[in-house]
Amino acid sequence: MSASPVLAVAVEPSRLAAALVGPDGTVLVRDRVTMPSRDVWRALDRLVRRVNAAARDSAPPFTAVGVSCVGPVDEQAGTVSPPYISSWANFTLRDHLAELTERPVTLATAGAAAAEAERLVGEARTTSSFVFVIADATTESACVIDGRRLSGAHGNAGSIAHITVDPGGLPCWCGAVGCLEPYLSSIALEAEMNRPLRRANPSTIERAGIMLGRAIASLAATVDVGTFFVTGGVIDAFGDNLLAVARRELQTRSRLENLDGLSVIEPVEHISPLVRAGSLALAVSATAR
Repeated sequence: MSASPVLAVAVEPSRLAAALVGPDGTVLVRDRVTMPSRDVWRALDRLVRRVNAAARDSAPPFTAVGVSCVGPVDEQAGTVSPPYISSWANFTLRDHLAELTERPVTLATAGAAAAEAERLVGEARTTSSFVFVIADATTESACVIDGRRLSGAHGNAGSIAHITVDPGGLPCWCGAVGCLEPYLSSIALEAEMNRPLRRANPSTIERAGIMLGRAIASLAATVDVGTFFVTGGVIDAFGDNLLAVARRELQTRSRLENLDGLSVIEPVEHISPLVRAGSLALAVSATAR
């Protein structure tokens, strides 16, 4: 693993963030801005330059860039199409950052970044196969099998956000109906309830747990993995009740012998989105060595 820091960039629906992250996951310098209504790239360009300038006298130069973006992404093309950032449909984020920083850029989904961070500094360091799920503003996830993170044709392998959990159910931003996303993401839930997550009624929490359990059961049966890490703002707001319902639904939906003992774990330590993004570049450096 490289001894030099990496530049981490995290693109979320509500904000842009950047930082220098050391090889052990320590954040050396960081900054963030609220997501602008227009000129998103210009805001990110300024943010990256500001972080680089602030780090000039306090940290070694960064050697690579890791960028996480709420999905979907196209790793092959280096493009992102984050929901709720309409001006960035198929935006060539990797090329823009490579030109700006003159460093190699690793781009992946927020779920993929979280999975890499859990392997680097989190609770998955000794777990060779797992799925990591973030229930936050959007629903993000990724899958690691036998120590290798699945990528897929475009970089979205392991995503459960658009698994159909309720045929004919709620509309999703993707254009389909019945996806997990509108039942588990905070943006969709708060829009439906017209109130903050903390004021959700028990039936909404129960429904979210059922839908999460269905999605986990479907993916577990497909990729034959027995450990699911689940975290995020929705989990924090809804508490143990949501996870208890999800586990109960799993007992109904997962009867295969190879999935006996399937576990849903809420990580104790929260890893920041910037450490997650930096882990993408750190993982590439480790592989290269």
